[in-house]
Amino acid sequence: MDILERPFFHDKYLYDEIEKIIECDDKERFLSLISKFPDSVCMRVVEDCAFFHARKCLLAIIEGEVSISALEIYAKFVPHFPETPTPLAVVARFFHEAYDIIELLLKRGPVEHAKIKGYAFQSVFYDDAPCAYPLDHLLTSLSDESHLYPWAPGTSLNKLIILLCQWETNASLKSARLLAPHTDGINVIAWTYVRDGRLVSLAALLLVAREKVFVPFDSGLTIRQRIVEIVDALHREGDLDHEAVKYQSMLVEARELLDIFERAGDALSLYCSSMHEYVPPHKVLIDVANLLKKTGHTLRPMDLDLRDCFRKCPEVKKASLFKLSDPESPSNKYLLPPSLTRAQSFCATGRSYPSVGDCQLFHKLKSGPMLNFLPSASVPRLLRTAASQVEDTVLGNSQKHFAYIAFLFKRGIKFSI
Repeated sequence: MDILERPFFHDKYLYDEIEKIIECDDKERFLSLISKFPDSVCMRVVEDCAFFHARKCLLAIIEGEVSISALEIYAKFVPHFPETPTPLAVVARFFHEAYDIIELLLKRGPVEHAKIKGYAFQSVFYDDAPCAYPLDHLLTSLSDESHLYPWAPGTSLNKLIILLCQWETNASLKSARLLAPHTDGINVIAWTYVRDGRLVSLAALLLVAREKVFVPFDSGLTIRQRIVEIVDALHREGDLDHEAVKYQSMLVEARELLDIFERAGDALSLYCSSMHEYVPPHKVLIDVANLLKKTGHTLRPMDLDLRDCFRKCPEVKKASLFKLSDPESPSNKYLLPPSLTRAQSFCATGRSYPSVGDCQLFHKLKSGPMLNFLPSASVPRLLRTAASQVEDTVLGNSQKHFAYIAFLFKRGIKFSI
């Protein structure tokens, strides 16, 4: 039965029908139905278009082919719901790779929409979702990209940068590059990422707006100086509790990321912004690795191993650059120093926070038996196993976790603070 023939029509049926049409991105049916029910166009329809990546239907709303434009929808709902996200924020969150649509929204509507915060997408995040600019929504959603998912804090920052420079992320970085000039307080947004340990979002922000990230705060300190000040203060406190160790380690890792961009930021940004056609993963790896080397960075085998991120790319598997050298060779063995601190032990994986008793197990990594205690599982599975041991510091579970750390040692990880 056609929707118009239902004897007891209700809005729910209409929205269900609209959603099905949007999911198929059928512009003709969409315009036909909307023309019969013009009052049905609301922010929910805009959100659905962005969520389902329905480019044709979304452009029809933005370009005014329906009874009310996206900006008029926003203006209509704001008086009643002041926390309504702008269409720009909706697209940035759900359709962040659509840089052409974001550019069109910036041209058609007031650029001030890029500066409007809102409690957007509470059902997607959580009930008390924080205020966020469209740029923040975009960078938050960027971390969900499939090729970035295997990367985890505490592993390789150089690998993170190489992954962000891939073609798969290029469109999203273009969108962020469009929003950045119209966003105030980018250094404050960057500090939020540092505080929360959101290194993927921080690295992406540095790729598109590095100069604004390094602008001093009202206190006169730059973001790096603020990190150093807090890390030094924590170091003077001596023995730290669980939360302080976690916080200190996040700050140290963020500082290392800032150091990389202070030296190589211009070259990395130029490389990403000049990428106008598809470049395969292994070619991006070689290009970015060379850029990092030219700025004085020393790359390790783990920085160049993208096999867990591009499993379906045979070139990645075949490229000699990804073949790790013999893990038993002296050049690939990095043993922990005897004076390893709890903060340094956190940096081993970024997944757990050992107690004082657990730290003794790190020294056993220098012996053969512990190095041979390795589960025969994939890296992602080992990561999940390590993460599951965070709350349980029983010796047996700790051994499983430290076995994973031993595994990372054999892959060529080197620890430094």
